[in-house]
Amino acid sequence: MEKNKWWKRLYPIRVPSGWNMVLHKLEWIEAEELEKDDKVWLFHFVQDILYMERTYERKVNKQVEKQVISIDLGWYPDGIPEGAYILQAILNHNWEEPLLEYKSRSTKEVVEQLEEWLYLYFSSGFLDEKIFRKNVSRET
Repeated sequence: MEKNKWWKRLYPIRVPSGWNMVLHKLEWIEAEELEKDDKVWLFHFVQDILYMERTYERKVNKQVEKQVISIDLGWYPDGIPEGAYILQAILNHNWEEPLLEYKSRSTKEVVEQLEEWLYLYFSSGFLDEKIFRKNVSRET
């Protein structure tokens, strides 16, 4: 493939309106199809693969409250064939307590999980963290 058409290798992702795609380097590559000595491990299976966020606002007692939901995808350990993708949903930059987390070696599975999160959990607006954690922990 021509070097100047690198974007054609990106994995297509269905994203609801309102999301800001900050970083998208997820390529249409499956880990199980690669040899352990392939250089692709060093350049494509890294910690910073995909990052997106959405800000919701609402008024409460004449005050505007903001809520930021972030979705992060990386490969851990960075560049190691034995690693895996880790997909996380983060509320208000609280990286210590992700709302959701999913681990897989499959690019296809991680994209399917991401799209499910976006449409099932994060497309209806401001969320109540306590209710969300209580309800989603029963489902996952």
